[in-house]
Amino acid sequence: PLQLSPINLDNMHWTSAVIFMEEKRIQYYDSMGGTDRRKLEGLLHYLKDEYRAKKGGELDTDEWELVACKRDTPRQLNGFDCGVFTCIFCDFISKDCPLVFNQHHIDQCRERIALSIMKNCAIE
Repeated sequence: PLQLSPINLDNMHWTSAVIFMEEKRIQYYDSMGGTDRRKLEGLLHYLKDEYRAKKGGELDTDEWELVACKRDTPRQLNGFDCGVFTCIFCDFISKDCPLVFNQHHIDQCRERIALSIMKNCAIE
């Protein structure tokens, strides 16, 4: 299982982080290539709190890896498509698909998101 976490940075930019529970990894995805390490650490802290609340013990975080945005993460080429990239990152990752899209696919991705909203269901 995994947890998708869209992240808004200063009401200016959308990114995401994904908690891969089985792999014990939290990875950052940013269409501008950045990484907010504090957000990764905050998610790890959240996991510790949840573990303590639900299991009554302490989560061994030494086994967890915090992964910065990778070089091969798709990049936006403008200043306004970060939200679409974030939605598509989460969509592809939730389906265990490689991130094989780029700026040239974004209009098609935007249409896919709109269709999902209009049909009130995820589009396969």
